[in-house]
Amino acid sequence: MSSSEQTPAGAPAGHARLLQVAAYWPALLTALLSSSLVLGLAWSHDQERQASERARVLGEVLNLRERVEALGRATFTPTANLVAMIELDGAISEARFTALATQAQLLLPHMRSIGAAPDDVLRFIYPLDGNQALLNLDLRQLPEQYSQIEKARRLGQAQLSGPLALRQGGMGLIQRSPVFIPQGDKPARYWGSVSLVADLKAFVEASGLSQQADLHLALYELQTPPVEAAPEQLLPGPLIWAQDGQSQPATLPAGSINLALDLPGARWLLSASPMQTSHALPSWVSLEMGVGMLASLGLSGLVALLVYRRRQLQQRNQALSTQLRDGQRIQAELEEAQLRFRSLTAMATDWVWEQDEDLRFTFISRIAEEATQVPSPTILGHKRWESPSLLPGTDWASHIAMLERHESFRDFEYAQLTPEGGVRHISISGAPVFDKDRRFCGYRGIGRNITEAKLAEQALRDSQTALSNALDRLQAVLDAAMEFAIVATDLQGRITLFNLGAERMLGYEQVELLGRPVTVLHLPAELAQHAEHLSAEQGQDLQGFEALVATARHQGSESRNWTFVRKDGSQLEVSLVLSSVRDPAGHDMGFLGIARDISQQRQAERALVTLNAELEQRVARRTHELSDALQHLRSAQDDLLRSEKMAALGSLVAGVAHELNTPLGNCLTTASTLDERMRELRRSFEGGQMRRSELERFLDDGRTACGILLSSMGTANELVAHFKQVSVDQTSAQRRVFELSDVVADVLSVLRPRLRKSTVRTLEDIQLPRPIDGYPGPLGQLITNLLMNALLHAFPEPLDPDKEAQICLRAWPMDELHFGFSVSDNGQGMRAEVRRRAFDPFFTTKMGRGGTGLGLNIVYNISTGILGGQVELKSEPGQGAEFIFRLPYVAPAATPAQAHAQAHAPAPLLPPPQPRLS
Repeated sequence: MSSSEQTPAGAPAGHARLLQVAAYWPALLTALLSSSLVLGLAWSHDQERQASERARVLGEVLNLRERVEALGRATFTPTANLVAMIELDGAISEARFTALATQAQLLLPHMRSIGAAPDDVLRFIYPLDGNQALLNLDLRQLPEQYSQIEKARRLGQAQLSGPLALRQGGMGLIQRSPVFIPQGDKPARYWGSVSLVADLKAFVEASGLSQQADLHLALYELQTPPVEAAPEQLLPGPLIWAQDGQSQPATLPAGSINLALDLPGARWLLSASPMQTSHALPSWVSLEMGVGMLASLGLSGLVALLVYRRRQLQQRNQALSTQLRDGQRIQAELEEAQLRFRSLTAMATDWVWEQDEDLRFTFISRIAEEATQVPSPTILGHKRWESPSLLPGTDWASHIAMLERHESFRDFEYAQLTPEGGVRHISISGAPVFDKDRRFCGYRGIGRNITEAKLAEQALRDSQTALSNALDRLQAVLDAAMEFAIVATDLQGRITLFNLGAERMLGYEQVELLGRPVTVLHLPAELAQHAEHLSAEQGQDLQGFEALVATARHQGSESRNWTFVRKDGSQLEVSLVLSSVRDPAGHDMGFLGIARDISQQRQAERALVTLNAELEQRVARRTHELSDALQHLRSAQDDLLRSEKMAALGSLVAGVAHELNTPLGNCLTTASTLDERMRELRRSFEGGQMRRSELERFLDDGRTACGILLSSMGTANELVAHFKQVSVDQTSAQRRVFELSDVVADVLSVLRPRLRKSTVRTLEDIQLPRPIDGYPGPLGQLITNLLMNALLHAFPEPLDPDKEAQICLRAWPMDELHFGFSVSDNGQGMRAEVRRRAFDPFFTTKMGRGGTGLGLNIVYNISTGILGGQVELKSEPGQGAEFIFRLPYVAPAATPAQAHAQAHAPAPLLPPPQPRLS
């Protein structure tokens, strides 16, 4: 442009351009407002993120402080318990120290060791392995450690220090607590100290500090601030632990969150700061700015969005505040629960008592009334041995002589008679009390009720004796069958049982075959031929052991002739009855084989075939030899008859063994289930996740398992006893007063899985006006045998879907001395010949298929023997069966033979009333 164009003639052109730009001021203003609001929104979002991040870090640090403090109190609680125990008893034994330390180590895996140092000499330490060099160490010779003990003694409270290098490796924390023994009016006497060493790394891992990957964490000793410092100022002392192994910093990081920790014997400082990351503005902010500028978003929408964002921030802050308050409340509840737990642990089941110089009670703690059920006013003012409820058998003279000598005593036991007629066992410990002039003032001590421990010990001994006797009897029964080879295997075909008959028949020792496959006893070619035939018949490939047990697995049992191979390589022809062993739920547990030597029988059969062939060829020419051939034939027939008798005996033994497998299988299943529940409880306990409900469920399951074990072993014991001597009374039966309905309920509870599986419905109508004084064990076995007999024999398989199978149990009064009891079913009934022989021993219609022929004979012996009653059987084909008993309310105290003779006195059996559904 020339100079002539910048004259006043150019002024109107510039002014026009300015007016054009000013005409777009609403758009410019909208763009400016949009940009400003977008920038304000970005700033608000950044502030919200920073506040949320700091609140999150604060919440995590508060939770970490609660966990570290709670873990510290739990870790060093054993020293407080040990101090309280020593101050109460005045000393501590090696056994009590080891017991407490063992329990503490189970609860606190990060505990390295715990020790007690009377007179500052380390006399007790646990665990001893790896710490032998520290035993009997005089701590006064270690200035660094003894300074901590002197500080704890001077202040009268525990002192915690660390970290320090451990002899076993790693860094640890050590707490030392002084022990002062009360001396009445005198100042307490310094006894020594108790120390506990914890692994610092395990302590940090248990508290969760090492698991915070997004925070810089560190633990310091908390120093006392100087007087001129602000009260809320926290000064870090020496570094205890840092997350990334950092060294001692000069000052705490800027922006870090610092909280004080109160631990038993020390105050720590927990410092936390978030990881340093770059926080540039997110990409969406620039996009939002561009969108806002291009779209000219309205001012009202931007303001509404900003308000909405601020409200979100307020709501989040409020939620974080609520979360913090909940955390503080939970911490308070946790501390209260821990205090209550320590109080209960300290009190336990022991009570405190005091006696004056005349040895008369002056004080009994309240827990003694709860444990002994004896009011304190009836004891105060009396001597211990003046109680009228004491039972004989206690050496009170020696105890009184010890008290007169003013000697301490521990675990003195005596027994009392309870108001209910039972026996209560009590253990007491005490020490003499003297005044400042050494004058005897009386005794002070503790006591506990040890009745449950005594009963548990006796029950354990009885159970072990019964189990040992049952196993011995079972082994004796198996070994007594010398003419039969009895071999049991697991599901994989490994031999688990090999009786004496098998050893004699096959030449092997039992130890040679246990755990080996049972197929080593079979002829390989014969087993392969059987497998090929069975595979073609069933349409599947069966080899080896699977082909051997295939039929028994599906049908329950199989009888077949096999060729066994003896140890010397010779072959033996046997008749093998192979049965499947199953648990109450019907699952296979193994297999049982009973083999009988039929070599002579087969030889006789072959000789008979040969003889018949020769007779057909020579009948015309050798008529004079007919008499000799007939004689040989008779001899062979006699051998066959004897062999068949032995086969019947083998089936009988197999049936008895099969019946024994049921209770033994119950015991095995119950024991394995209980073992698994114990493992689950152990894992929950070691993981620190065990709850009270889980412990209650385990106790309930344990009580049920013990009941099943005792019941099953009792059933096996009774079956073996009746098999050996059916008519002999059960000398192990115990007499007591009981309700018949309770016995019926117990039996139905035990048999409920079997009843449920069979779909048979049970009805009961027990209407007796008074309890029974007799033998609930034999009566329960009588009911069990009748129910099992009905399930096995009364109902055909499969059940008729149009007819509901029922078993009815009824009881009704007959006269002042007797009551009636019946067990009936609506099954297929009995024929006359079966009904006549129903109570005969070893008579059964299902030998080898679950029946032994002993069930109803045992019922007859129990009802007419030990129960002193009578029994009558009513049954017709298709009309079911009914067993009616006439039993006394008070069972006779005579011997079984006398009770059996008295039971045959004639008396009518009254018809029972109609049943009602249970």
